[in-house]
Amino acid sequence: MDIHSCINFILSNTQNAVNNYFKRELQEYDITPSQYALLQCLCTQDGLTPSQLAQELRLDTSSITGILSRLEKKGLIDRVYNQEDRRSVSIHLREEGRSLWSQVDRVIDEANAKITNGLDPEHYAQFLSALSMIERNTIAE
Repeated sequence: MDIHSCINFILSNTQNAVNNYFKRELQEYDITPSQYALLQCLCTQDGLTPSQLAQELRLDTSSITGILSRLEKKGLIDRVYNQEDRRSVSIHLREEGRSLWSQVDRVIDEANAKITNGLDPEHYAQFLSALSMIERNTIAE
């Protein structure tokens, strides 16, 4: 098979290019795409546990732990420990985190529009559907 027809090659290169593009767009806000994604989760459902965040973002718990530590150090989130079980922790968005998310969310929307320029809504929906199907097929194996 020609390497340029291999789905892994195409997706890997595309993902790297998109991730680098988003990193550049977010650089002035001192936030990474992964940190943005975690803030997005907390904006829609505050108080999730680290394992719930890991599941939602499809990351391993050690990756989530690192992202949480960096966001906490920046003063964007708080870890709230259960008084009855100190092993149980929920993650809460601070006002600073919500404010930053609000600014960055607009940047993400603009970046999405730029990188999908030329795709009409129908093609974009088909593209997302195809990616979801590929993901499901790989998980099923």
